Amino acid sequence: MLSNTRVSKRKGKPAILTRTTPNIKEGHSVHLSLHDAQEYVYAHKQAEGLRPRTLEGYRIYFGMLVDWLAEHYPNIENITQVTTIVVRDYILYLSNTHVNQRTGEIGLSPHTINISIRLLKAFFNVLFQEEIIDKNPMRSIKFMRADEDTFKPLTDDEIKRLLNTPDVKYFAQFRDLVSIYLILDTGIRSSEMFSLEMGDIDFKSRAIYLPASKTKNRKPRVLPLSNKVMRLLLELITEVKANFDTSYVFVSNFGAKYLPTSFRRRLHIYKNKSNIDKPVNAHGLRHQFCRDYIMNGGDIFSLQRIAGHSDISTTRKYIQFTTDDIKKKHAQFSPIGNIRSKYR
Repeated sequence: MLSNTRVSKRKGKPAILTRTTPNIKEGHSVHLSLHDAQEYVYAHKQAEGLRPRTLEGYRIYFGMLVDWLAEHYPNIENITQVTTIVVRDYILYLSNTHVNQRTGEIGLSPHTINISIRLLKAFFNVLFQEEIIDKNPMRSIKFMRADEDTFKPLTDDEIKRLLNTPDVKYFAQFRDLVSIYLILDTGIRSSEMFSLEMGDIDFKSRAIYLPASKTKNRKPRVLPLSNKVMRLLLELITEVKANFDTSYVFVSNFGAKYLPTSFRRRLHIYKNKSNIDKPVNAHGLRHQFCRDYIMNGGDIFSLQRIAGHSDISTTRKYIQFTTDDIKKKHAQFSPIGNIRSKYR
């Protein structure tokens, strides 16, 4: 049954089917509702093979915009009505008025706002390229200027205190201890670590072989292991095999796959028990690995491969030295200092 057509009949000629709905002419936008536009982009990105976590980001950040529009621009019903002026107004709201539900602070940081801008740019780029809209409201929107990330590395004493805090008599705390050791030893991302399966670890070659399906940039990666961490992983796997029917290395007390969110909460508890004033999280421990790798004589190119950075400029951002770090390096490698030591 052709519900959207009508039949035109002429004597002696076959029936001609003509559409009752007009064709969309080139250069004309499609008046999709905000919800339909979201579903369109979601399906488009899903077809590109984006990971569920990335796809969820599109829902969250565009959903925030839709909720704000409902309150401040209730007359906007379709995607073509979202203009550059409206988007700028939204960014000002995020910067000056939005209340962080978790902390109660007013206004988001430029770094957090730039995440919203980046995803909204990608969102409207799809609609523009697919000719759903004839003007891209994000085209002239620039990222906010943000101060350089100020990473505060842990001292050797703070790391020792952190590692001594979990009580290894309990499975959950021993698992967390192994997790901390593994990040400090390899710089592995928490999402990658908690997707590890026993078959990903080769104890003979003392390395983790991360398949492309588990890495952020979809490229396989090899993570060499120190003897200490290799023994800890072997001990953890032995316990998991004895108590649970699973292929995952890191599991909950019930044998389910361990989640990064659970690890984040427990890491905060260990930080407080260790009397550490600096922020301690999985991403910070990854920063710690990158910084310490270079401080201990590693080179930036091998670090790029281990950390899994597609661009070496990303690796450089992870390497942030304190004033004491720079002084130590200067004392070790100063040309004048080396010349003087040679002629003593």
